[in-house]
Amino acid sequence: MPRNTDTVVKVPGWQNVMPGDLAILIRTVELGSFSAVARERNLPTSSVSRAVQRLEAVWSVRLLRRSTHGLSLTPEGEVAVDLGRSSLTKLAEIGERLAVPRDGVSGMVRLAISSSFAEGLIVPALPMLAERHPGLAVDVIVDDKASDFSLDAIDLAVRVGSVVDESLVARHVGSFRRGLFAAPAYLRRYGTPQTPDDLEGHRFVSHQSISHLNHLRFAPAVGGGDHVVSGRYRANTTAVLEEMVAQGLGIGYLNELFMRSRVLRGEAVEILAGQCDPAHYPIYAVYLPDRQRLPRVQAMIEFLGELFGPDVSG
Repeated sequence: MPRNTDTVVKVPGWQNVMPGDLAILIRTVELGSFSAVARERNLPTSSVSRAVQRLEAVWSVRLLRRSTHGLSLTPEGEVAVDLGRSSLTKLAEIGERLAVPRDGVSGMVRLAISSSFAEGLIVPALPMLAERHPGLAVDVIVDDKASDFSLDAIDLAVRVGSVVDESLVARHVGSFRRGLFAAPAYLRRYGTPQTPDDLEGHRFVSHQSISHLNHLRFAPAVGGGDHVVSGRYRANTTAVLEEMVAQGLGIGYLNELFMRSRVLRGEAVEILAGQCDPAHYPIYAVYLPDRQRLPRVQAMIEFLGELFGPDVSG
């Protein structure tokens, strides 16, 4: 068994506390069992259990209740986990600021983001981020649903629309609008609509599982209104819908940010640009309060602001 080489923190009035043991306690609470932490860290379950036992011996308190129903924190355990999170965050911040003299940014950022944002914007822009911060690593967690920040060890997530969880910090980093797009080949074959009424009889691609994304909205100047489309070709991800549009299978009502590169490459053309609903939808970088001072998280937030920030009024 390899010897634990964690740095020792001297706590007045206590024995020596290993930060690694504290991290294991916190992760055990987040995942709900010793075995889950053991699998995640490739350790024997007994090693995880002993880490918690060492903390209990140091502080002479019981931290976890063990029963056939699982694990639960004692009142003392709640204090240890609450203060332990902030202590480990401060240690991580010290390490990050000292590790890379060039710009102070290093370490891994775990970013939770939808598949459409990941494929359409984030991944193509990562080379620029890598050049700016050579010491920064990025773990992209593609998730079209809201992630559990603690359970999934998420540093940062990108969310669209209002953020209602008061335990999270939400920083506005940009916005987007939706528009109608079609491939040049499609328009040559079926004609280019000049007004919303001209869309009658045209082919569309539509979202399979999120119905509100199939509601075409138009500006008040052309009568407004909400037109629901049902495509002959459908998909459950925006990335696939974008490709369907590029292949000439129909008109798509899509995020302008995602389609920008395809328009520049000549794969798609925006139609009725001045007549679609001009409303913009806010994009937020969302994170736990104890993450906002970490240089690696700050660097990612700045990067997202540059990526999403320019106004896309068309």
